[in-house]
Amino acid sequence: MIIKHFTSTVFVVFKNKIFLHWHAKVKEWLPPGGHIELNEDPIETAIRETIEELGIEIQIVNRKDNLFKFHDVDSIPSPETILVEEVVDQTKGKHLHIDMIYYGKPIKDNIQIKEGWILVDKKSLLAKKEFLTPENNFQAPPQDVILLGLDAITKLGINVS
Repeated sequence: MIIKHFTSTVFVVFKNKIFLHWHAKVKEWLPPGGHIELNEDPIETAIRETIEELGIEIQIVNRKDNLFKFHDVDSIPSPETILVEEVVDQTKGKHLHIDMIYYGKPIKDNIQIKEGWILVDKKSLLAKKEFLTPENNFQAPPQDVILLGLDAITKLGINVS
């Protein structure tokens, strides 16, 4: 039986761009995210990972179409989607990440961009632009990051005419 880890990722939209960083282990341009820890829900993970990795506080933008209200049971917003990603790790071996994908926005407008992070706009995503990695290669973000990044910008971005 293959091992499954539950993870949470957030596409943070800021001024019609998304934040990406070069993930040295995975060798891809990725948004903030990570493993869901004991006693955490996926939203708490998305917020914690964004603070740890990106250094900014965010709010998750809820999907209004899937929140239910119950008398004695709480609910949290569903992710935009859930991805099943095959991961090969030198210590843990081959396993799957069941990745809850959320969209979010910074709580404050005046943020400092942490070293190693880039802001990527819609035009660059559509063009599959390659960015310089810390290993001095050029590489475009993977297809799932491009498509979800475009969707996040479309849903959370500011309309500019």
